Amino acid sequence: MRRSLKVISLLMLVMVFGLTACSKGENGGASGSEGGKVDLSMTIWGSEDEKKIYQERLDIVKQTYPDINVKLNVVAGDYDQKVQTMIAGGTAPDIMMIAENYQAYASKNQIIPLDDMIKEHNVNMSERYSDDIANLMKYDGKQFGMPDRAGAMVLFYNKDLFDKAGVEYPTKEWTQEDLLAAAQKLTVQENGKTVQWGYYPGSWWPQWMQLIYQNGGGIFDENGKPSFNTEPVRKALQFMNDLTFVHGASPTPTEIADMGNIGADPLFAQGKIAMETTRFWNIGSLAKVEGINWDISPIWGETNAFFNGLTITNASKHKEEAFKVIEALTTPEAQMPMIKAGQDAPATKAGLSSDEFLNAEYGGKKINMAAFSESTIYAEPFNPQWNEMMKLINDKLGVYFNNKASLDDTVNEIQSGLERIYK
Repeated sequence: MRRSLKVISLLMLVMVFGLTACSKGENGGASGSEGGKVDLSMTIWGSEDEKKIYQERLDIVKQTYPDINVKLNVVAGDYDQKVQTMIAGGTAPDIMMIAENYQAYASKNQIIPLDDMIKEHNVNMSERYSDDIANLMKYDGKQFGMPDRAGAMVLFYNKDLFDKAGVEYPTKEWTQEDLLAAAQKLTVQENGKTVQWGYYPGSWWPQWMQLIYQNGGGIFDENGKPSFNTEPVRKALQFMNDLTFVHGASPTPTEIADMGNIGADPLFAQGKIAMETTRFWNIGSLAKVEGINWDISPIWGETNAFFNGLTITNASKHKEEAFKVIEALTTPEAQMPMIKAGQDAPATKAGLSSDEFLNAEYGGKKINMAAFSESTIYAEPFNPQWNEMMKLINDKLGVYFNNKASLDDTVNEIQSGLERIYK
């Protein structure tokens, strides 16, 4: 009898301990938690300097949420491939930085929509973001990320070259025709050889794609069908090629090769082109260049945004805590280290309109930082097949922009290829 009582007592103790353990797990003590604290992991890409700034921002968030610890990991090399390996191997991070291919993750159910948590936490997206920036991370009508950085493409121009040519500085009210007229006046020849070009867009997709949307077109029609063989697309591509091969206001591929195959940024810094369109990153580079008098202007018409956002993986066991972190990272306080470091253009209205952003000095001078908030961003055609789509288009346009294929053949072949991809 005594032995039976001992056994019963032992079983009761085991049950008590088991229930206690279960209770702790249900209250936030699951894997990665201890004593009410939660451990999260977050992946980003970038340099060690960028990691330092993100850590400063996470330290600010921790002041609000002291029980949430976030381990920050910089993924070097092919970010998407390595993150996909982590997801497949069961070691997915809780929070992921993602850019234009976020829809591929969303379509595979690898990241979660945030709409319910946005509502539960009373986050006013219209107050936090302009509509065009907020919509950058929507897929199938749902919000899959909190935009963090979102610098619009802007026009960089050499003020001294404009003054010398007697050309008025660019404004947002410019048109494509104004751009062409200025580029022609800013092109200089010496002894029959061009030594300065007015404008050099290159063949990078944001350059030609913005022209399509400025013309009222798109890569897809209102029904989601490919619309590459249309007049707005043809007009944009013709404009790009004519700029180089008809008007001579942009360097040809041969001329670029003769200069060492360098890109638009160093050519602008050397004073060999008077205008280029690119993103925020060139500001920091130009700030280190002596002897160049430059500024920026909003793009004529609609343009692209170069953005990234913060998402939550479906594999995360702490989605609520992960949302608290990414929401807090996109507040003015937590975006300020990025702004003060001149790391990038913030995505938020408050960040873009802050004195620290608008009055920042680069290379000892102030520039028109309001150009970013004054820009209008079109609804970029991101989709789960983005990478496949862009490979098809870029392969064909690479031949066209070398003036080795007709416009008709180019748009027809791209249209047919897109119809196969999106059948």
